[in-house]
Amino acid sequence: MPERSPVIEVRGVSRGYALGRRRIQAVRHADLAVREGEIVGVHGPSGSGKSTLLRLLAAVEPPDEGKVLLGGRAAWSRRYGRPYRDPPRPGYVMPVFQNPFASLDVRWPIWRSVAEPVAIAGSLPRAGRRALAAERLDAVGLGGLDLDATPSELSIGQCQRVAVARALAASPAAVVADEPTSALDVTTVAGMLRLFKQVTADGTALVLVSHDQNMLHALCDRVYAMGAGRLEMIAY
Repeated sequence: MPERSPVIEVRGVSRGYALGRRRIQAVRHADLAVREGEIVGVHGPSGSGKSTLLRLLAAVEPPDEGKVLLGGRAAWSRRYGRPYRDPPRPGYVMPVFQNPFASLDVRWPIWRSVAEPVAIAGSLPRAGRRALAAERLDAVGLGGLDLDATPSELSIGQCQRVAVARALAASPAAVVADEPTSALDVTTVAGMLRLFKQVTADGTALVLVSHDQNMLHALCDRVYAMGAGRLEMIAY
């Protein structure tokens, strides 16, 4: 069987940030290809560049050097001398950020946050988006949640599951998730991992950052370690 083409690929990407007069190099010359239906794990100490790598994979921010490819095409072009994000379609890669509460609009009811990727794509009327949100929330174990609740009425763990539901709402080609199970209890984590397996069985690629190395090695097809901005595959 021929090898599947990468859903996401980074080639020699680097990213740094100014810190006063210094420049901190968060990611250094990283190479990674994630294919349809794969689960790829990344772990490393705080400050090693994991979250920056996920933002690069999701094309949330551009690299300083190297290439980010989504579906085989460049994720970034330049317009008027500035980087311009150019994904294959809205919701092609969906991020789940480490702080789920901060990633949700505090003024919106939960159903609207979950259905936001579909609203951007313009593919469903309001009633259909609300029904889709209810379906996705049920999939992450929040079937009894009031759809009109706001993030301030939820726990951090519930907000985390809402963020995962939102990421899955647009049927993305890939999800990149930063510590998506860190605020969840053991039973909920087990259910979330079953959901991840189901999603990837349907073809969605998944990149997980976690401090839980045992979970990553049990769940993932490949696991990488990051240290000082460098990404290395772990053989096991």
